[in-house]
Amino acid sequence: MLQQRLADARSRALVRARIALPAGSFSRWTLWAATHAALFVLPLVGSGCRSLSCRQASDENISVARQLSLQGMGAQQKGRWDEAETLYASAVTRCPTDERARCGYAESLWQRGAHDEAVSHMEEAVRLSGDDPERMVQLGNMYLALGQLDRAQMVADKAIAANRQLARAWALRGDIQRSRGQVAEAVASYHRALSLQEHYQEVQFALAEIYMQQGRPQRALATLQSLEDDFPPGQIPAHVLYREGLVLRQLGRYQDAAKALAQASERGEASAELLNELARTHMLAGDPASASLANAAALARDPNHAPSLQLKAELDSRQQMAATARVLERL
Repeated sequence: MLQQRLADARSRALVRARIALPAGSFSRWTLWAATHAALFVLPLVGSGCRSLSCRQASDENISVARQLSLQGMGAQQKGRWDEAETLYASAVTRCPTDERARCGYAESLWQRGAHDEAVSHMEEAVRLSGDDPERMVQLGNMYLALGQLDRAQMVADKAIAANRQLARAWALRGDIQRSRGQVAEAVASYHRALSLQEHYQEVQFALAEIYMQQGRPQRALATLQSLEDDFPPGQIPAHVLYREGLVLRQLGRYQDAAKALAQASERGEASAELLNELARTHMLAGDPASASLANAAALARDPNHAPSLQLKAELDSRQQMAATARVLERL
C-alpha cells in the first residue's frame, strides 16, 4: 500500500515538473529533484497527522487526570481515603507528570500507612512542581514523621530559601529543631511563623507545650486561650482543653482545671490518661467522690492503667482513714 502511494506521488511530481518547466529545459537532474521532493513531502504529511493524534490523546489524558484529581480531593475532604487513593491512582496512570495527582496520591498512601511509597510519590511531586516550596514542606513533614531529620532539615531550608514568607516552612523548621532538642531555636522559628500567619493552631499548641515544660504556665495559658479564640463556642478540640486543664492545675486553679478536663472528656471517647488526670484534679480540688468516679472510668477504659491503679489505692487509703477518723470521733 505504501509503495503504491510513493509510486503515485512520484508520477504526480513528474507530471507537475514537466508542466512547470519551459520546453527543452527538462533534464535528468530536474527529474531526480522533483521525484525526491515528492518522496520527502509524503512522510512529513503522515508524521504530522500522527503528531496531532498523539497531542490530542495527551490533552485528553491531562483533562481526565484533572477531573479524577478533583474527585479525589472531594473524597479526601469527606474522609473517604480509600476512594481518594483509587481516584488519584487512576489520575497518575492517565498523566504521570501531573504533580497535583502525585501529591494527592502520596497523601492517600500516607493515610493508609504506606509511608515509603507515599514518600516516593511526594518526592516525584516535588520534582514535577519545580521544587515548589509548598510541596517541599509536605515532603519535609513526611521525612520528619519518619525520623529522617537531616532530609527534613534539607527541604525545610530549601523551602525557606525559595520563599521566606511561607509560614509553613518556618513551622516545619521549628518542629525539626524541637525534635533535635534545640528548644530556643524552635521557639524563634515558631514565632517567625506566627509573625507571618497570626492564627496558626499547630504552632500555638507547640509553643504552649514548650512553655509548660519550661515552667512558664502563665505564658502557656495565654497562648492556649489565644488559640481557643479561633474556635466557635463548644467546639474547642479535646487536646487543647486537656492541655489547658493541666496548665490551670499547675497554676493551682483546681476547680477551673477540673472543668476544662471534664469538657475534654466529653469530646469523643476519653482516654484512660485523660480520665486519670481529671480524677487527680478532683482530688486536689477536695472532691474525692468525683475523683473516685473519674478514676473508675479510667480503669474501665484500661484495667491495667498503672497511674489509675495507683490513684485507686491512694483514694481507698484516704477513704479508710476518713472512716476511721469518723469512728474515733463518735467514740
